Amino acid sequence: MPLFDFFKKSNKKQQEGTEQSEKDMLLSPEMQKKRYDAAMDFINFFQEKTPLLHGRPHAPTVISAAARLAGTSLFRAINNKNVNPGVVVLSDEVNQAYPQLLNLFAYYCKQNGIDVMAKPVVTEFSEQDKPLMELAQVQEAYQDEYNKIMKKHGLDYLEGARAGMIVSSIVFNYHCIKNKDIDPYVATGLVAQGVIEGAKSSPQPLNSKNGNESASKGKDENQVAGLLKTVASSSISGSGTRLIVGEGMTVMKEALTNRGKYLMVNPGVLSKLEEGNIDSFLVYETALRMELESKIAQIDFIGGNVDELAQEWSGKPQDQAPTYVRQLLWLNENAERYGYQRSGNGWNLKQ
Repeated sequence: MPLFDFFKKSNKKQQEGTEQSEKDMLLSPEMQKKRYDAAMDFINFFQEKTPLLHGRPHAPTVISAAARLAGTSLFRAINNKNVNPGVVVLSDEVNQAYPQLLNLFAYYCKQNGIDVMAKPVVTEFSEQDKPLMELAQVQEAYQDEYNKIMKKHGLDYLEGARAGMIVSSIVFNYHCIKNKDIDPYVATGLVAQGVIEGAKSSPQPLNSKNGNESASKGKDENQVAGLLKTVASSSISGSGTRLIVGEGMTVMKEALTNRGKYLMVNPGVLSKLEEGNIDSFLVYETALRMELESKIAQIDFIGGNVDELAQEWSGKPQDQAPTYVRQLLWLNENAERYGYQRSGNGWNLKQ
């Protein structure tokens, strides 16, 4: 059966029953709030650990990961068979349940102004539209935190799967509507594929050895994050309500002349980070994030044109760009979600 058919109902009676079921799912204000709050909690976690390609979120992997986690939660809601991870488990219950998730996803998308059922769902993906992570990798990286968040909000596995459709619709909206970096119908195909994969494959165990290894790795990552924050804090100089970003010594000159804050990282520190296989740009990223979180009023880029440089580096590996260019590209990608709006060569905090 084509994936597109999974979004449809086979006859009027079944359609009415499914629509009533979906209506019941959505009507309870209390449950709606729990699902939404859980979804937003996971989004906050997910955006800090988003799968990247050349320093940017990789849309197919992000969208697929959200759907796979929802499908995995559905598997746990229905199956209690003790089978090895990765084994495909077929059942009538799953066949009846996962189309409801896909319809729920379509419902949320339509609320945001796009009818994902208007065209047949894509089932074959080009190389650039294929996820970079396998199902098991997604589970190992995210499922423990996903289930922890769902449990915190009082959601069982089934409701956790439904909350996963909110997560999926949010990342869909970001990549398909806002950024327009993937075709909506390709993305819908990835959601359908991800839900089905997760719902029909025995998952990696929760809190497994892999999970413990991830926790250990996470501890190391936290130590690195602490180091980066310390270095970033000591690298912010100047004062005022504007941060100046640009090339070389020009930022210091501008800050001293017209008052402002600027980033100036000790070259020796950068060398030490590189020796430890740590991308030195993470210091600048950490500092930018700290300033955005502190709600500094204004960030100005000097020494070039933001639009021209963004166009010049579009589609190129960002890690090959000069540091000052990487800063403006990062701001272009992230400042808005911290409450900033770009105007010309600057980003202003929205009032």
